[in-house]
Amino acid sequence: MRLADLAGRRVGVWGHGREGRAAVRAAVAAGAAGIVVVDAVPPSPQDLPPGAESGTDVAALARCDVVLRSPGISPYREDAQDLAARTTLASGTGIALAEFGARDVPTLCVTGTKGKSTTSALAAAVLTAAGRPAVHAGNIGTPLLDVLLDAAVGEGTSLVVEISSYQAAAVDDFAGCGAVTSLAPEHLDWHRTVEAYYRDKLHVFVGCAPGSVVAAAPVREVAGRYLDPALMVDPGDVVPAAQAAGFRPEHLPGLHNVANVHVALAAAVRMGVDLTATADAVRAAVAGFRALPHRLAPVATRNGVTFVDDTLSTTPVSVLAALAAFAARPVTLIAGGQDRGLDYTDLARAVVARDGAVRVLTVPDTGARLAADVRSAAAERGAEPPVTETAGLPEAVAEAVRTTPRGGVVLLSPGAPSYNRYRNYEELARTYEQILLEAGAERV
Repeated sequence: MRLADLAGRRVGVWGHGREGRAAVRAAVAAGAAGIVVVDAVPPSPQDLPPGAESGTDVAALARCDVVLRSPGISPYREDAQDLAARTTLASGTGIALAEFGARDVPTLCVTGTKGKSTTSALAAAVLTAAGRPAVHAGNIGTPLLDVLLDAAVGEGTSLVVEISSYQAAAVDDFAGCGAVTSLAPEHLDWHRTVEAYYRDKLHVFVGCAPGSVVAAAPVREVAGRYLDPALMVDPGDVVPAAQAAGFRPEHLPGLHNVANVHVALAAAVRMGVDLTATADAVRAAVAGFRALPHRLAPVATRNGVTFVDDTLSTTPVSVLAALAAFAARPVTLIAGGQDRGLDYTDLARAVVARDGAVRVLTVPDTGARLAADVRSAAAERGAEPPVTETAGLPEAVAEAVRTTPRGGVVLLSPGAPSYNRYRNYEELARTYEQILLEAGAERV
């Protein structure tokens, strides 16, 4: 579906966050005959175009010809399935990608359980350094419909899209380039099953050409159950390892970030970059690239201890990568959050295997399960369990400040979302920094 398909039609917008507001803009720009916005907290009339309706009743959307569903609303919900049987559901991301495709805009979609933000930002930086200016948008914060309506992608400009599983599930007929950084169970509350999560996350690539989706071997092993394996190519087959080794990220800790660089380089080559001809400029761009906010980002120091914000780490797999990034230093890990039923046993075993170099301070709700798993893993090895349960972030940070040795790292890497206590990961990060400042730490 393209923008023109909204013209003269009654358009529903389900959800009025960033994507929903962009969808309202698109409906107005396309010449919709009417607009109905439904949200748990409906917008006030002054926040909507003249004549638009708003409310909380999903049933009102059934009177629309097309409903643009915001990504946070799962299509597996009963009300969503009922609505899909009565009208046409679409998404702003899907419409925007179709529009960019019809306009022959070179587009790279990057997804993955973890690493998609950093990898997509790296790919945009590589493309730009190589003389192919790129706009970075999507799940990173700027809805694609806004990019489209603001004409932010000009002639000769590429588009790099960070795309979440929520967004990817609703995209049909994308035929550009792609990259997958990692795959591990996540968002099971939205997707319902691990299989549906993988299928939805990879759905965006179903229409891509052979060899156009960059994915390392561990990813291809899983993705091959949901995609034609011929679509995927190993980053090492695009950029040989010896060549990729010359592009070093000086400010990104961890082997997982080296892998992210290799995927970004290979994706950029698939987009037309000549790495040999542009090596110096690209090398400088990679070397100067800094960690994105809330992704292994040092935020403060105190008495020789570094405090790191990794609040976007919402799975056990991402916590493992964070711990590996600080393998040479003692780590106090603060972990826990909203319980989505993920398995923490491998993380617990990895913590215990560090023989005291990692100590865990847990916070509710998942903290109780993680603490139990750490105790079980320690018992298997005949070791003391390196874990302390706390009532919340203030107590955990106070304990970390008191006990972490000079030269150590305090790592807030929750391994779970923060919605049980905070509005989002950004509020969690702000609270973390405020507690640190009140404890006498200095911002980095």
